[in-house]
Amino acid sequence: MTLRGSESGVLGCVVGCVITALFPIGFLHVAGSTAVDPLAQTISDYIVVPGGYELLGISALALAAAGGLLAAGLVRRRLPGAVPLAGLLVSWSVALVLVAVFPTNAPGAPVDVAAAVHRYAGAWVFAGLPLVVWSLARHSLGGARGLARLAVGGGTLSVAFLLSHVPIVFFGSPGFPLLGLVERVLYGVVIVLLLATAGFCGQQAGVSGPVPAVAGAGGSGE
Repeated sequence: MTLRGSESGVLGCVVGCVITALFPIGFLHVAGSTAVDPLAQTISDYIVVPGGYELLGISALALAAAGGLLAAGLVRRRLPGAVPLAGLLVSWSVALVLVAVFPTNAPGAPVDVAAAVHRYAGAWVFAGLPLVVWSLARHSLGGARGLARLAVGGGTLSVAFLLSHVPIVFFGSPGFPLLGLVERVLYGVVIVLLLATAGFCGQQAGVSGPVPAVAGAGGSGE
């Protein structure tokens, strides 16, 4: 199988994972429209909606699967730096699993261990992917300036969003009024980065050509 065929399959699977992740989030925005203010409250606050824990978990696990698929695709490409980048992607997927398993606290409730794990894992979810994508663009065979700019933009927004949580986490201050809106924009950036990275890997596979056959693997027909 050529790398192009393999990466095309990865792209299709990543798209499927993204669609799977978006459906529960969309449903929660409708079902929880009276319980959660999407401008001021984060997506994790849909935990208060009946079935919210399960639906948020499905969404996070679907994105974790997408990250795992991209990590496997990077290793198959055999480019310089692919293995460390794949390791970072795996850590990003693990963070999503932690986000799924450990829910945040209900609004107004004290922060417990599960909520703390959720917060710090969520921080890596938002910060880790732009870092991986930017590093991937640097190691690419060329034509990655658009991907790099997208990663830098996403990373800048991620840093600003995470810094806005410092007074909330350490000083108990209320979040700024549009915290939920900014997080939803950042969530969209994560989705775009996943899809753009999967598509870019497919393009790079076409540039790289098929994986060379191992000498003697086909046999001589003796």
